[in-house]
Amino acid sequence: MSIPAHVYGFVTKDYHTESAATPITENIDPIDGARLALINLEYLAAATAHVASFMYAEGAGSRNTAASAALSGQRNIVCTDAPKDPAGNAAAANDIVAFQLVDGTWEWDTVASISTNTIVCTNNITGVDAGAGATAIAAGAKVLVFGVVGDNKSQKVSLTASVVTRLGQGNLALVHPYVGEPWYLSIDNATNAWFVYNLVCAHINK
Repeated sequence: MSIPAHVYGFVTKDYHTESAATPITENIDPIDGARLALINLEYLAAATAHVASFMYAEGAGSRNTAASAALSGQRNIVCTDAPKDPAGNAAAANDIVAFQLVDGTWEWDTVASISTNTIVCTNNITGVDAGAGATAIAAGAKVLVFGVVGDNKSQKVSLTASVVTRLGQGNLALVHPYVGEPWYLSIDNATNAWFVYNLVCAHINK
């Protein structure tokens, strides 16, 4: 496969399985100025059909920003808008969140609690200095609330039972609706354990 001119780079994920009924999840990080696109997924099926959900943030409060800088080694992110899940509900415990660090990379966590506009993360923010107390999130940085799969803001792929599903094979299979924002992939993995053999996403300029 040749590399198309519109591709800046790639995100690759290797072999991944979990016990049956434990979701198979992956954080798929973006880069600024580029859109994520799924170009290859190879998934080995067992005897039960599964669903892959490429989740994204949507709506005010879900696609949020930091109102002020946040330091590493602590858990609080003060947001510009009241944090909400993509279904429009107030963000709640166990909702998935991602936030952009000062060097442009992304960190992932879950919500422990919400206090007005403040997300209290489950874990301390690691930041770029391993939690030593420097600025981790700049004021105005992206803070995204993905919620949970049941919020139904995702691009879904049906994974047929008892076959190998191959998507993309070098071509665009899915395209993220927003530039510079990540996907959170969650595969339900219900009843019978399945296997991600490989996954490749591209950063594209379209």
